[in-house]
Amino acid sequence: MKRASLLLALAGVSLAAPILRLEGEVEGPLVLTTPGLEVEAEGAVLRGRKGHTLSLLAPGIRVRGLKVVGAGGGDDFFEPDAAVYLRGCEGCLLEGLEVEGAPAAVRLEDSPRAKVQGLRARGLGASPGVLVYRSPGAQVVESHLAGFMDGIYAEYSPGLVLRGNRLTGHGRYGFHVMFSWHVRVEGNESWGNGVGNAVMHGAENRVRGNRLHGHRSPLAYGLLLQDERGSQVEANRFQENTLGLVLLDAAQVGVRGNRFQENGTALRITREKGGNSARVEGNLFLGNLYDLLVDDPEAKAQVVGNAYDRASGLPVPHLPSSSFALLLARQPELSLLALSPGVLLWEGAEAQVPGLRLLSLADPQALALPPSRRAHAPLLLLGLLGGVLWWRFRT
Repeated sequence: MKRASLLLALAGVSLAAPILRLEGEVEGPLVLTTPGLEVEAEGAVLRGRKGHTLSLLAPGIRVRGLKVVGAGGGDDFFEPDAAVYLRGCEGCLLEGLEVEGAPAAVRLEDSPRAKVQGLRARGLGASPGVLVYRSPGAQVVESHLAGFMDGIYAEYSPGLVLRGNRLTGHGRYGFHVMFSWHVRVEGNESWGNGVGNAVMHGAENRVRGNRLHGHRSPLAYGLLLQDERGSQVEANRFQENTLGLVLLDAAQVGVRGNRFQENGTALRITREKGGNSARVEGNLFLGNLYDLLVDDPEAKAQVVGNAYDRASGLPVPHLPSSSFALLLARQPELSLLALSPGVLLWEGAEAQVPGLRLLSLADPQALALPPSRRAHAPLLLLGLLGGVLWWRFRT
């Protein structure tokens, strides 16, 4: 700590181990390597212009109430300069951190059970707000992130917890989780991001109680679940997205108790390499242009006990998809006819008398809801056209 102590003394900061008190304006970068150090920084401002502004390189360090302004200019997505960089920082805590003018707010690597709570940060558009890498049991909670490439990006972090965050206006994803398992994404609100949100290449993850809305660009979705096994999507609200929920090569997935409202397509099941299997149960479908679109001919989808504003209430299985919806997957230019009287009549008749090809998608326990007014239909129709074009030509 000799070098660090000298830096702190020059900055006018007092050090009384294991407590470090930061006051007023402090020039970075600062590197802290004392295990268990408590950093009291309420009202202090740490400024940086090169590299990481604050580096925490020992277990158990706790930083509270700090404002960090600036960092180096490195904005590589996977190795950005960060306001706060954690490495080997097992069990560390960042609480009440505020960040301005840094490529990344927090870069967290090889730091099991580290926790970021109450972060407030606005990004520069090229890097993640919080980057989590190889940090089992890490947590990002109750934070508000805006204007990054991804709000939260995580890789190889089993047991990760993302809870109670607000993620808005990011260039790509609100949250983006890769190569992880037993992850919990709970109670977050994500809206108005360029693409949406994604959980990919993992297993036994849970996405529960989130509000995912306002993702309307031609390639946008509330949530993409790709190459996942045994994961659960429960009690979320998908609203005003081009595509609400997309299952892509997702096996043994549960989709339960969600509310799909005013999306272009509420639930899309599609494939790239593998197959899909899902149980879709107890969801609400309200005001969507299409409730279900399946363009994986080998998908094993159990659709049971959902409520629809298009169900007739008659004692017959309700078909939440249609042969026209399947045709759209192959000829997306036909989206412009989706609200035409002829197609609506076709789909209405088919819903009452499902064809043999579609009978496996019929819901034998469907509940009928009052018809919804599709107030955003023109906008969602354009979004649907863009969405199916993108899915068709994405490779």
